[in-house]
Amino acid sequence: MKIIDNFLPQDKFNKLKKGLENEYFPWFWNDHSLVHIEDNIPQFVHAFVSEGGINSDYFKLLIESDIFLKLNIHGLCKCKVNLNYPTQTNIVGGFHTDLHEEDCEDITTSILYINTNNGGTRFENGTTINSVANRVVIFDSSTKHAPVSCTDKSRRIVLNLNYSKNKKHEHDN
Repeated sequence: MKIIDNFLPQDKFNKLKKGLENEYFPWFWNDHSLVHIEDNIPQFVHAFVSEGGINSDYFKLLIESDIFLKLNIHGLCKCKVNLNYPTQTNIVGGFHTDLHEEDCEDITTSILYINTNNGGTRFENGTTINSVANRVVIFDSSTKHAPVSCTDKSRRIVLNLNYSKNKKHEHDN
């Protein structure tokens, strides 16, 4: 696991943050933070890439941020942004991997925190990464993790990327 603060150049991060927090950015409702686990953390999502294809007109926000270059991405499996409303107490969601276990080989997951709040990401080993704007946590996709809701801000926003650094997966994108 690797944690990097001030991951993107500040001007590029600010543009990405402004785009994702724009009142016209399209968000889609999910009753839970995970499709297959009911964790009492409802969220809005916006899928940039799923099933190996780009399905968002806002994908250019990511390209312009240089996040793909900074992460050395060669094949993007899944990429989405999540927005959670605050809860009364910090709730830890269900532990999961973003992809099916058989799809995690040679795949990396990165979470870029878009805003600072008292939520974060909890890992099965007990480590918690706090939500700090422009912080990225990078880990093997087979590592189970869970969202931690915030109580102190109007929303918690994270960009979640699942990708290969291996050039043999370039055809996946």
